Amino acid sequence: MKCEGCGVTIQSLDKEKAGYIPQNVLDEKIIENDKILCQRCFKLKNYNHLMPFNLDSDFLPQLEEVVKDFNTIIWVIDIMDFEGTFRDEIAEKLKGKEVILLANKIDLLPKTSALSEVKEWLFKKVRNKLRIKKENIRMISAKTGFGFNKIRKIITMTEKEKALIIGVTNTGKSSVLNKISEGDATVSSYPGTTLSLIKTYLSQSNIEIYDTPGIEPDDRLYDFFDIYTQVKMVPNKNIEIGTYKLEKERVFFISSLVYFIVEERGEGDLKPIFTVFASNNISVHETNIEKIEDVMKNRDVTFPPYTDDYNFDEIEFNEQKLTIKEGYDLSIPGFGWLSVKRGPLVITIKKPKKLNIYIRKSMIKPKIR
Repeated sequence: MKCEGCGVTIQSLDKEKAGYIPQNVLDEKIIENDKILCQRCFKLKNYNHLMPFNLDSDFLPQLEEVVKDFNTIIWVIDIMDFEGTFRDEIAEKLKGKEVILLANKIDLLPKTSALSEVKEWLFKKVRNKLRIKKENIRMISAKTGFGFNKIRKIITMTEKEKALIIGVTNTGKSSVLNKISEGDATVSSYPGTTLSLIKTYLSQSNIEIYDTPGIEPDDRLYDFFDIYTQVKMVPNKNIEIGTYKLEKERVFFISSLVYFIVEERGEGDLKPIFTVFASNNISVHETNIEKIEDVMKNRDVTFPPYTDDYNFDEIEFNEQKLTIKEGYDLSIPGFGWLSVKRGPLVITIKKPKKLNIYIRKSMIKPKIR
């Protein structure tokens, strides 16, 4: 017997393990032919409370074997975290498959963003790594429901039997599943909610849709924090936009784990200008070099972490010198990105060694304030 929320096997023996439900509750649900949810899913669904289990739930090692049974793959990514959620190691396993790429969370983009331009940018980014038709790239919002009528039509035109939905944790994968199926899988902002395959059906169709456990990277900014901190970091409304002009030797913090020092002025001896696109739950802060240590420890100024008990000694840091030209972004997975409006921006950045960062062509071009 499986939990109808997360797909894990139901058990009544050990409340500290996944799938637990008290025996008397289980008996009652069976008699009443009611939906059976494990205690974990019940608390998530009704109280937004996560019961932590030490589970090795990373689905990536199993993905290659699972996709063999499917011709159509629905891949959900987060448009706010492209590099963190569009993973080369996933794309490599989808060769020969019909892929429908759903760029979720467009509701978080600035209202002035032209979705057609963002979609074109996205297509150019993925076309060399993924065989995909441009019309199979869809800009969606699971929060508002934008784009879902078209998704259902594309699925029915592409597939007659079954499709697999995949994605990195916290892309909104289960929310997307519920939108296209009108189903009721457990939906939460906590990573790792889905623990095994869940089958439902495409709305008003016999096409089977299978949800999968979230794939768990370890190289995004929020991967360096506990699960409760991650929840706070994920943006839940329109992102913050701020434009900065930095003098040489000024320091710019992103949370308390990442900062960079401006190494030189820009072209024409002018200050470089960049715009930050990020969640307002992750701080950015400008300061002087001599204040680095104090600022890093000040939770009112640099966060996450949101509390003082974080162990910085467990993080291995490194430094890189980067040059970001005008018209390019510095993308930091799990944070957002900086878009250089007047450059170049020449910096030395200190960050966790495992945190991957990327320089890319700008995705959107905001006006300078």
